Parts: sequence; C-alpha cells; structure tokens
Amino acid sequence: MAKKKNKKKQELSSFSSEGRGLSTLGEKLKSSNPDLVERFEAIQGIELTVPRLVQVMEDLLPYPWDDIELFEEAIKLTAQGFYGEAVAVCGDVLRLSPNAYPAYHLLGHIFGAMGNHREEIEHYRKAVRLKPNYPQIYFDMATAYWISGKEKKSFTTLKKTIPMAPDFAVADYWLTFIFDRLGRNRDIYQVSEGDALVATETFAQVCGLLGAAFLEYGYHTSARQAFKKAVRVCPDFAEGHYQLGMLHLKKLRNPKRAEKYLETAEQLYIRRNDFPRAALAHQLYRPKGEVHDQDKASNEWLKEGLRLQGLGRYQEAVDAYRMAQGFRPDFLDAFYNMGVAYGCMEENGIDALHKAVWVFKKSIDINAEFIHSYTALGASYIKQGELELAIQVLTRALGVDPEDSNVYYYLGIACRMNMQIAQAVDYMRQAVALKPDSMQVQFYFGLSLMDYGLFDEAGAAFREVVRIKPDFAEGHLILGKLYRENLSELDKSLHHLKKAEKLFVKLEDYQRVGEIRQLLSRRSA
Repeated sequence: MAKKKNKKKQELSSFSSEGRGLSTLGEKLKSSNPDLVERFEAIQGIELTVPRLVQVMEDLLPYPWDDIELFEEAIKLTAQGFYGEAVAVCGDVLRLSPNAYPAYHLLGHIFGAMGNHREEIEHYRKAVRLKPNYPQIYFDMATAYWISGKEKKSFTTLKKTIPMAPDFAVADYWLTFIFDRLGRNRDIYQVSEGDALVATETFAQVCGLLGAAFLEYGYHTSARQAFKKAVRVCPDFAEGHYQLGMLHLKKLRNPKRAEKYLETAEQLYIRRNDFPRAALAHQLYRPKGEVHDQDKASNEWLKEGLRLQGLGRYQEAVDAYRMAQGFRPDFLDAFYNMGVAYGCMEENGIDALHKAVWVFKKSIDINAEFIHSYTALGASYIKQGELELAIQVLTRALGVDPEDSNVYYYLGIACRMNMQIAQAVDYMRQAVALKPDSMQVQFYFGLSLMDYGLFDEAGAAFREVVRIKPDFAEGHLILGKLYRENLSELDKSLHHLKKAEKLFVKLEDYQRVGEIRQLLSRRSA
C-alpha cells in the first residue's frame, strides 16, 4: 500500500515537474517572440471556426458549383493567412468555373489583405461585372478605396448599397465577418505591428461613411446604428461622435444627447490639433450669440459645405449651408450652393428639385444680378419639365448678362424640348460662338441642327465634338449614323462606328455595342 502511494506521489511529482517545464517554456517563448505566439494562438482559434467561415461564404455568396471543394480550400487558406497559396487555389477554381464571382470576390479580399489594393479593386470589379446586385462586394470595394485614400469613390460605392441593404445589420454582419473572422491582416509570413489598430480605425471609418450614406437616403435609424458601431469599435473616432451629435440635433431632436456627443467630438478634435473641426462641433451645441465673429463662422460653414458637396455628401452639405445661413441670413453663396446640392440629390434617386427651385429663387431675391442663380433655376425648371417657366427665367437672364454662354445653352435645351427647333438652333449657335471649345455645347448644337435638317452643319458640329473629346463614344456613334443615313459617306461612317464600338466595349456598355454591330452587319450584308 505504501509502495502504491509512493508511486502515485512520483507520478504526480513528475506531472507537476513537466507542467512547470511546459509553463516555463511557454513563458520563454512569449518573452522571446510574443508576435509568433499570438499568431499561433490566432491560427489555432481560426482552425476551430473554419467550417463556419466556409458556410458563411457559401450562404452569402451562392453559386452553382460543380465542385465546391476547391473554393472551400481557398477560404480555409485565406482564413489561416496563407495568402499566396490561396491565390493559386482561386486560380484553379476560375479555370474550372470562369464565371464564379465568389472566387473573384475572395481574390479581391486576399490581395487587400496583402496590401495590393490595385489588384484588390480590379478583382472586385470583375465580380461586379458577373453579379452587380449584391451589397457585400460594394462594402469591400468601398473599404479598398478608403484604404487607397479615395474617400469620394469609397462613399460613392457605399451609396450603391443603400437601395440593396437599407438595414445597417446587413453591412454590420459582413464587415464584422471580414475584419474579425476572415481577417484582413493575418498573413503568417508578414507580421507587422499595429495591424489591429489600423484595421479597427478602417472599420470605424467605413461605418462612418456608411452612416453618411444612410443619411443621404433619409434612413436615420440605420445611420445612427452605423455611427454608434463606429464609436464602439474606435472610441477615439471624433467624426463618429460628431455625426451622432449632428444626427441627434438635426433629425432625432434630442439636444441633450447631441450635446454629449458634440462635446466629446470637440475634445477629440482638439486632442489631434484639428481646431477648425473643433470649432464647428462647438458651434453646433452652443447658442449662436456666443460666437463673436459670425461672418467668420458663416464662411467656415460654407467651406465645410463645399467640402462635403465635393465628396458627394449632399444632405450633409445642405445642413452645413443652413448653419452658414444661421450666422448670416442673406448669405448668397450659402443659398446658391444649397440649391446646387439639392439638385445633385437627383443622382441618388431623391427628388429635391422643388427645394432647389425655392433656394434659387431666394438667391435671385438676395442679388438680382447674380447670373448663376438664373441659369441654375432655369436648369431646374427644365429637369422638372416646366419648359415655359425655364424659358421665362432664362430670357430674364439675358437682360442680366447677354454674354453668358450658359444662358443661351439652356435656352436652346428648353426650346428644343418644347419643339421650338428654329429658336433652339439660334440659341445654340450663339452659345457655340461664346464657348466654341465646349464639347457639351457643340453636342447639343449638333442635335438641334439634325432636328432642323441641317445635316452638313450638324456633321461639322459633331466633328468638333470628337476633336474636343476623342474618346467620347456617343459622339462617334451619332457621327457614324449621320454619315451613313444622311450624308451617304459610308467609309467615314464605318470609321466612326468602329471607333464607337471599341469605346463602348471599354465602357462595358454592351447594349450599345450590340446596336453598333447590327449597323455594321447590315453594311456587310
């Protein structure tokens, strides 16, 4: 019995000694190469979830695979950080299935993780060409643009996702999956310090831009969720706090909560020496009477509005112009640019032209000599189909500045749409005389001349169009048709039609390519 006890003691002692040895070895390894240990532990954690990662990719990016095992292998290698091997396997996948958009999407992610953002974006584009209507590809493409320093392209790309996924939960799930589970910085051959921090900041920035995209469409709840996610993952993200403050102040009507966020944003901006942004945050939650130099404040808000408008963030630009008007009620530049921003909302499918019309009218009331308000108001009426009103406003504008080419141009457009072809030709002729190197003016002059049956002169106008812009596909197409159908110069027609075909192929407008090829086949027949 005593012997058994002694034996058990020895076993326990041995086990304890071995445990101490392993523990000591682990501590030494951690102290000598902590990055290696962390990476090894991360990979061990990934191994446990690889089947789940594969399942998520297959669920969110469905494709009728003949053999899915190769693609699953590529996902596993990507999750483990074996990017070079994953690229090779994706190449095998595409040789078997050339239209497999999930493989192009995965390749884009891999190149992004390796820091090759040009290749990343190119592969996302290939995926979009094959399947343009799923939001996840645009989330990743926008991230790549942001990392490449192309904020406007990033925001424009994110705006495309809003009609497809108006609920932030869709973006939140995918972005979390990409950053936290599939990984963007897990290359086992390249361990770099600060990767986690960069990924966190990028995640916050993309969520912030996505929130701004939701604002463009009036989805305030989704915008709030996006901004909250941004400050949750990156508490020092000043822009996220600023946006939350603006949202609670302007849309959610919660001034107390707005003040809390804006105070935080102000302090964060000050911490990074961004005093102009700190001043904007401060002015949002404090009474206007506390601002000593109100002219300076109005100019700063105008500058902010122009910055936002340049990035395609039109709703935020409008809010900035309103702040500028708050400090200077008859600030012409703020009214005029607000009208432009309202007009630009059309590209998001949002009809705000009636607001643009009101603002441009107000601009004319402030300064009846400001010609740009007349042309902008006339253009807005044309877009609304109010052609008689457009002609009235633009005719008034001739009395303000009879040498402004834009006035004649828009009068020509309005008259042509109103079937007043002779007047359209006269106005366009005057616009061309004032601005002969404008491709747009020459193009619509050519169309008006065609409507009026002046085909030789129309040919001269369109030759000017393609001289000014040689890669303008539509110009070559119309010139090719004009030579074919009205001027009976088939060789010249063939030259311009073939040129147009190449340019439309480059633009990936295959409907127009098909139209041109039909014209060319008729000639050969």
